[in-house]
Amino acid sequence: MLARYHNMMAVSTIHALELLSREIKSIFTHASMVTRISEMLNYFLLHLVGPKQKNFNVKDKNEYEFKPQQIVSDICQIYINLGEDEGFCLAVSSDGRSYSSGLLAKATHVLRKIGRLPQFIDSFEELDKKIKALEVKQKEEDEMVAEAPDEFLDPIMGTLMKDPVILPTSQTVLDRTVIARHLLSDQSDPFNRKPLTMDMVISNTELKEKIHKWLNDNKSK
Repeated sequence: MLARYHNMMAVSTIHALELLSREIKSIFTHASMVTRISEMLNYFLLHLVGPKQKNFNVKDKNEYEFKPQQIVSDICQIYINLGEDEGFCLAVSSDGRSYSSGLLAKATHVLRKIGRLPQFIDSFEELDKKIKALEVKQKEEDEMVAEAPDEFLDPIMGTLMKDPVILPTSQTVLDRTVIARHLLSDQSDPFNRKPLTMDMVISNTELKEKIHKWLNDNKSK
């Protein structure tokens, strides 16, 4: 009974996300959310179409309300819904836990098996190409970032800061997206545990201009 209930909730939840992501993409692709959304989609898709997909099987799918075909289809539609946003595509390819270059190709194979329309499959394959192209571009930028001064790097993630902000109580400089993700689950400064909200952080415009100038100079070279 529990398995049946959880399967029913899973199908309904993923389908609701698919419907929502058609109309309000900006929420799912917001800098503070996009990494969590992309990692969640990759994680579920890997389990449903990856090498361990046979672990998720029962003799009577109807008895357990297990509908893997619908879940795969809805998850792939969410990818397509959000795929116009470059930040989402980069977040998908940057997921080191579940994403690999062959993940979406495996999903495409499943989509063909379950009889999705050719137009849908074509859109999904185009998205796969876009993500792979951005992945190559990101790797090139990462190689360049390896030579960046330490003051340009986020102290938590070690990545180049795009929008540095100052935390008012600890005076630590972080990337805006990094502290925004942290504050989703913990309303405190990660360096001294004092109360912190997003409206309290201070934009470090001087450092932001220095980083952008360094980036532009290196790209031109």
